[in-house]
Amino acid sequence: MGLHIALITPSRYDSDGYVQQWKRPVMATQAQAAIKALLLDCDKRNVIGDKNPISCEDHYEIFGPVPVDGIIARIRAAGNGAVFLTGVLSAFFPRALDLARIFRAHDIAVVIGGVHINGIKALFPDNAYGLQDALDMGASLFVGQAEGHLDDLLRDLDARRLKPEYDYLRDLPDLRSVPMPAYDVDTIKRSFTGVIPIETSRGCPFRCTFCCIPNTQGVEMQIREPQAIADYILEYANKGVKSFFLSDDNIARNKRWEEVFDRLIEMRQKHKVRYELIIEADTVAYKIPRFIEKATAAGVTDVFLGLESINPDTIKAAGKKHNRAANVRDMFAAWYDAGVVTASGFIIGFPGETEERILGNVNTLVKEYPGEIFTLSVLTPLPGSVDHKRLDEQGTYMDPDLNNYDLGHFVFNHDTLDENSVQRLTPRIVPLVYSLRRAWTIMLQGLRNPAKPVTNFSWVVGLTLGYRVGGTGMYEVGSGRYRNRHLRRPGLPREAALIFYPKYFLKDLWVALRAGLYLAALRTLLAVARRKVDRERKRAQDAKPATSHAEASVSTNI
Repeated sequence: MGLHIALITPSRYDSDGYVQQWKRPVMATQAQAAIKALLLDCDKRNVIGDKNPISCEDHYEIFGPVPVDGIIARIRAAGNGAVFLTGVLSAFFPRALDLARIFRAHDIAVVIGGVHINGIKALFPDNAYGLQDALDMGASLFVGQAEGHLDDLLRDLDARRLKPEYDYLRDLPDLRSVPMPAYDVDTIKRSFTGVIPIETSRGCPFRCTFCCIPNTQGVEMQIREPQAIADYILEYANKGVKSFFLSDDNIARNKRWEEVFDRLIEMRQKHKVRYELIIEADTVAYKIPRFIEKATAAGVTDVFLGLESINPDTIKAAGKKHNRAANVRDMFAAWYDAGVVTASGFIIGFPGETEERILGNVNTLVKEYPGEIFTLSVLTPLPGSVDHKRLDEQGTYMDPDLNNYDLGHFVFNHDTLDENSVQRLTPRIVPLVYSLRRAWTIMLQGLRNPAKPVTNFSWVVGLTLGYRVGGTGMYEVGSGRYRNRHLRRPGLPREAALIFYPKYFLKDLWVALRAGLYLAALRTLLAVARRKVDRERKRAQDAKPATSHAEASVSTNI
């Protein structure tokens, strides 16, 4: 008798109460792939005995409905097993609980892990914010990181004596010798971006008050072996994957960043493999000697920068003292000169910000940096962050519905904004940041780059459609929306078929029409921009011989 484990990364509910799912979502997440690799390794090491195999299946709910009946049947056919709900963020926790209830009703063991659970356990002495609900239904909580910590849980599961909690939060793993995440290539290719996320390190030495990473992953960096990173990217590149996201919270603070880039450079030169790398870094990473040079040689084409705000006082209050607004222009120039596309995160709703001040900051942003790409999010006190803990201690009202903690809602009583501020600000901000005029400027700036002309088209399309059509931002959109009337949030009525199908057919048709029009407009702008830049280059080339000849004549005469 063996164990069969079903790995599920839950989605969240949309504003109508339906599970968010797409035929082609933006990308898969890393946590589930990491757990899958660990389970395969446990089976290889015969953790529960050489005659007791461990099998697993994995499902990203954002890619489509989870086969609940099939999972139950396969676990029962194996004789034992469990459902692992992995990588559960706060916004996904309500859906995770609902999935857990379904499986527990069939007496299937459930283990829940992820950032939400880690964040609550890091800062609160009790099982607040939904954790007790999970325990009450008989689910087990996995606290901390899984590497090096699954053996005991699997042995307990095999013996049918799962504990309510497995707490390894303070026992940080050594990532140097653990298996690399195991992705299904077909799943990756189904995603909108085709990107594989992989960390070179975990943790962050900075203590930004809005971020939960220092409390859930630690301020001491846990680092993977640089050679393992290079081998991993080569393996998946040979399988047809051409884009990778080094998803470290801040790769510039990985003490072995240079080794990572050096191993990638060597791998690229030796195997002549082509791929693109996206990284995350802070706003002063460009000052690190050789950082940009090594990054581009290693294959970095895009960098996401945590700008957050252009107000120095706001940045200081948020604990992000290493960000300096005065360096922003130099930062953009350094990455631009290297031919790297930059996308910068900008947060609205910091303490003391009024609607007028936010609009002023956004106007300054688009005026001073017309060719730069920005993503917008709402300040959210995520469980595990200092902001969340402080508001809890102060007794400040916070929305009890964790489904809204998606970086797109105001979820607490703000000192100078109200719960309707987002609704008032969105129609004023989005046209400023994601206008066709700005898209034109962004594409022109990229195409004019002398180091490496780029279109920035993927970012422009993703953000324009995400904010102007989807209304939720880049990471909660995709193509081919699934909507199952049987997968509605508990407590909401099931809509009649004669209402449901026409209603959402027309809604999705309207979204598709708008998306099609924007996409056509953006493609037209790109084609015109290419022709314009080609003409500019031709004029510049035509002018060179005349100038050179004149200079030569002067030189001869002298």
